[in-house]
Amino acid sequence: RGKVLSLWNVLRVGDKGLCEIAEERHLLEKLDLCQCPHVSNNRLIAIIANCRNLTVLSIESCPKIGNEGLQAIEKLCPKLQSISINDCPLIGDHGVSRLLSSASFVFSKVKLHGSSIANFSLAVIRHYGKFVTNLMLSGLQNVSKNGFWVIGVTDVSLEAIEKECVNLKQMCLRKCCFVSGDGLVAFAKFVSSLECLQLEECNRDTQSRVINVLSNQNPCCP
Repeated sequence: RGKVLSLWNVLRVGDKGLCEIAEERHLLEKLDLCQCPHVSNNRLIAIIANCRNLTVLSIESCPKIGNEGLQAIEKLCPKLQSISINDCPLIGDHGVSRLLSSASFVFSKVKLHGSSIANFSLAVIRHYGKFVTNLMLSGLQNVSKNGFWVIGVTDVSLEAIEKECVNLKQMCLRKCCFVSGDGLVAFAKFVSSLECLQLEECNRDTQSRVINVLSNQNPCCP
């Protein structure tokens, strides 16, 4: 039996068809749903009810999946370690914060893009993200400067993420206009576990300074 189920751009498969595909996949470890406009909360719940070994869940461009579907994951998928949510307008703070704050999970990878979450979810990541090694935040239109301040994505409080996410290995910052070279240099110096720092459209960033700091910390860096 397969351990990975990926459905991309499957416009004609609805609730019934998807349920039949995953019905007996009790060993499923990775579920990837992308551009499945007819998959609802109820069918997602029916699928993951048979997936007690699920560790990786990715949901992208699924407009009928919302907070209710995420909340069910807490009880049905106790081994989940990686969550990726991309362009799902019905998923907001209530679903994301409850999932990430659950004592049932130890997340190592969190990716949030283009969702309707706001500042509260970022505060939850900061508080409960001690074991997160891969964090990606992008296209979060409802997150204000205060939200990024809470998680540490500004010069003033970038140090917060140093203290709370001590095992962070990979981090991607995209369109973070409140981050400058000074903040990133300080961050790179003190996060000893950091292996990859990806910067995209961080307008105040001084790229050469950050590269210099990382190179001095690790002689193997190009």
